[in-house]
Amino acid sequence: MPEVIEQLSLPAGCPLCGDSITVTQIRCTGCGSEIKGSFAAAGLGVLPVEYQKFITVFLRHRGNISQVEKELGISYPTINKMLDSINKALNSAAPQKPLTRKEILDSIEKGEMSVKEATFILKNRK
Repeated sequence: MPEVIEQLSLPAGCPLCGDSITVTQIRCTGCGSEIKGSFAAAGLGVLPVEYQKFITVFLRHRGNISQVEKELGISYPTINKMLDSINKALNSAAPQKPLTRKEILDSIEKGEMSVKEATFILKNRK
């Protein structure tokens, strides 16, 4: 019987300091072959988890922002900010670090983000 291994998601950054991470080993579940080296995350894998979850919802609703607003309970301006942040992260060489708790609290204080929106971002982090 083949060994059952729980599959984990690749984190967007170090869970301790937030810096970028590197994968050092890849293993095929079919034949068991392994490749060792230094592999950087690419594509959507460079995004913070909360943005990856947002993209999943956005695609599920085929970009219908009103449906995304309803499902996530976030406002149109927040959706636009998230899309801008995602585009910047995907266009830059370095992965984007998620907002810090202080940045989120500052955004709430300035009225740029609601408590519900901040809760969504924080709950969807690993």
